[in-house]
Amino acid sequence: MPLLVDAWNVLHQTGVLPPDMAGVGLKGLGRLIQGSRWGSGRVLLVCDGTPKGPHAGLPSGMHVAFSGPDREADDLIEAQISASTAPRLLTVVSSDRRIKAAARKRGCKVLTSSAFLERLVLDAERPSLTAPKRPDKVDLPKDMIEEAKAMVNRVPEPAPEPDAVASPKKRQPKHAPSDDGPLPQSVIDEARRIMEDGQER
Repeated sequence: MPLLVDAWNVLHQTGVLPPDMAGVGLKGLGRLIQGSRWGSGRVLLVCDGTPKGPHAGLPSGMHVAFSGPDREADDLIEAQISASTAPRLLTVVSSDRRIKAAARKRGCKVLTSSAFLERLVLDAERPSLTAPKRPDKVDLPKDMIEEAKAMVNRVPEPAPEPDAVASPKKRQPKHAPSDDGPLPQSVIDEARRIMEDGQER
């Protein structure tokens, strides 16, 4: 989400930053923003006047614009708000009434300079805004460790032969002869017929 910051207005706020962060300049403000929830978006810091020297060293994706000697930073910020093609995605940071009114008119999100600094401090004090660090060691129950070792060392059983992978028990045909039972009547009749034919010959 793009961020448009009234830089001098933010830097002139007092009593918000803790002592170890107080007195930051543009580069310090840029580093705070880089480590915050806005660190991955596009950021424009707008300042009054003209630069006294080069402002190299700002994080990637972060830019500084000076209003020049003939106009105020408010004019440049208002122009940026008017030129925005997606004002509802733009967050404007300033405590200036004129800028806040212009931003709200276009549907921008507005943060006062003190509220913005408070969020920067909150984000800086968090352990990390990235994914949690993976622990170096995980303590597992002893029985789980032993079971895992057994699974690793277990030798797989050989696969059965194709003939062995049959149905559990072959079905006997309905009229199959058995060793200890009488012959079927059809067999007896056929044998009798063969005998009679032999006698007639």
